[in-house]
Amino acid sequence: MNIIAVIVTHNRLSLLQEAVAALRQQEFAPQQIIVVDNGSTDATASWLASQPGLHVITQDNQGASGGFYTGLQAAYRQQADWIWVMDDDTIARPDTLSLLVRSLRAMEQEHPAHPLGFLVSKAVFTDGHPHWMNLPEVSRVQGAMPFNRFDQQGIVLARSASFVSLLVSKKAIERCGYPIREFFIWADDIEYTTRITRSGLLGAYVPSSVVLHKTATNYSADIYHAQPKEAQKHFYGIRNTLYCRRIWKGEFAFWMAVLKQIVVIPFRILGKRKDHQWLFIRINWKAAFSAMVFLPAKPL
Repeated sequence: MNIIAVIVTHNRLSLLQEAVAALRQQEFAPQQIIVVDNGSTDATASWLASQPGLHVITQDNQGASGGFYTGLQAAYRQQADWIWVMDDDTIARPDTLSLLVRSLRAMEQEHPAHPLGFLVSKAVFTDGHPHWMNLPEVSRVQGAMPFNRFDQQGIVLARSASFVSLLVSKKAIERCGYPIREFFIWADDIEYTTRITRSGLLGAYVPSSVVLHKTATNYSADIYHAQPKEAQKHFYGIRNTLYCRRIWKGEFAFWMAVLKQIVVIPFRILGKRKDHQWLFIRINWKAAFSAMVFLPAKPL
């Protein structure tokens, strides 16, 4: 089984060093580690150049979406059977990958008729609690099976998941292509993994496989409490989420969501935010209007 790990990084050298060290300590070692350097301007490039055994791809900063697009494409072209993707602030435990592999083998043996699209680890914050940013979406039924079909193996069927320790199958890429790189950041992982499960492949959450998601705080993105420096991320998040609604629910649902974003959300921002209301109202409007004309290239 050829498993290739992919890390996307941008100007976070100390975290990247920790993430790479964790991959090198895996009980079930990936055959290769690909690092996509998204235009880092710190000492990342020089450190990567000094590291043996890494396949480094350097590109302009295309956001996490462009980074994962490049990394998945490179791994697939190198005949990977499975591709293990993560951000540079994802710190795996020594048994993280081995438990994912054990789970995929158990699922293939238990139910070979349903091919797997992805498996995802449990992401925790530094205090050991589940990370709010990386909670997978669980649907009651997937592939004509209840979500707890594999609970004896400690596996829960999932509809979507984040790019924090996500193991993607070659079959998923062959059927569904790559993430939408034009997203730049936010919602790219949800769109991609939902695309995979909507295609008929199974998604699985493996809570025994654990990674540390080493963010500054344990949070889920919220425009009502976000810091001003995060405003542009919310632009991408709103635009991309509206695009997902369009392709999943159709034109009527999309335009109703756009209308809500333009008319209703500004009043909520005024009511819930204590400062920077106008900044986030403008970002919200800008994203909603951008979504109207946002037509990324087909991912296949």
